[in-house]
Amino acid sequence: MNEELVDFLARCCRERRLSFRRLSVNAGLSPGTVHNIVKGKHRPNVSSLNALADYLGVKREYLWQMAGLLEDMDYSTETTFGDPQVRFHFAQVDKLPRKKRNLILSVIEALMVNLLAEDSVMQTEDTSVSETKKDQPRYESELPIDQNVVDKE
Repeated sequence: MNEELVDFLARCCRERRLSFRRLSVNAGLSPGTVHNIVKGKHRPNVSSLNALADYLGVKREYLWQMAGLLEDMDYSTETTFGDPQVRFHFAQVDKLPRKKRNLILSVIEALMVNLLAEDSVMQTEDTSVSETKKDQPRYESELPIDQNVVDKE
């Protein structure tokens, strides 16, 4: 069993002053579910992880990663930030109460989704604009001359 998931669940229970049994019940799971996950008796399924994530107020993918269901994402607690400013701000966020921390994290997530979508749209636009510009003249002198206009002058 992934120790990271077990540590995360234990920390959440400590912060909320819950037993593993109470966490299971509050998340809408059978009383032994979290106990079995923690003791390594069974690997958690997506449904159980989703219920826990929803109750704990974290992204489902976060728990999926810790349970080993998503190998390509890096949610490790050992993640370091190369930029000292980013490191400083995330250290400040980590010290906030859970409710405020979750608010900031949801804002960051929404911004990231928008920025990534914006980048995707811009890449699409760049491709279509560059294809359109290939056919368009860059300077007025490259414009075809309308003989009707020239004759009238």
